[in-house]
Amino acid sequence: MKLSRLAVLALFAAAAPAFAGATSFVVDFEKNWDYNNGGVAAFYNGGTADDLSSGVDLGVEFVGVSGLSNDADFTYYSGAPSPLGTAYAYDAAASYMNVAAGVDGAISLFYASYVDVTGAVKAYSGLNGTGDLLGSFNLTSNSSAAYDNWTQVTLSFSGVAKSFDLSGSVGAVGFDNISAVPEASSALMMLAGGFALLGLTRRRRG
Repeated sequence: MKLSRLAVLALFAAAAPAFAGATSFVVDFEKNWDYNNGGVAAFYNGGTADDLSSGVDLGVEFVGVSGLSNDADFTYYSGAPSPLGTAYAYDAAASYMNVAAGVDGAISLFYASYVDVTGAVKAYSGLNGTGDLLGSFNLTSNSSAAYDNWTQVTLSFSGVAKSFDLSGSVGAVGFDNISAVPEASSALMMLAGGFALLGLTRRRRG
């Protein structure tokens, strides 16, 4: 079937909204965190951490989550993928990572844990653990109590998550390099197909 240039352009227009709404971020916690006042808070949402330091606006906000850095007094962890800082949830009643724009389908993170944890991370359709539960994820033991080994995992769920409940990880899990990076989607395949069809029509006319 031969498509006109107008039809191919229509494919591009249909795919564009999917890319416009794509969420992409990497939270690496690379900062010297104050052990006594290390709440991440709005540091990655255009605001400040609990120590009033200003971060970058990635559209990600934390509740009940603290940054952690090694210092001259104590080595809390080793071998983290971004060594200056890591993070941990400290409020068993309310520890969340909120992404108002939403994360579609999957999130990647590094973790270290000295015990198996059931329901360490839960994805929800609303902010602060509200709405529908989209996925619940267990993390297996991979480290000593010194948090000396870090494993990257991809947590896949159905739908768009606006929050990740980390309350189940309190007292056991360290986190680093949390990311949401859009992968090739049906929209991307549509664009690729459109380019191929446009090239085909040009060759036939040539």
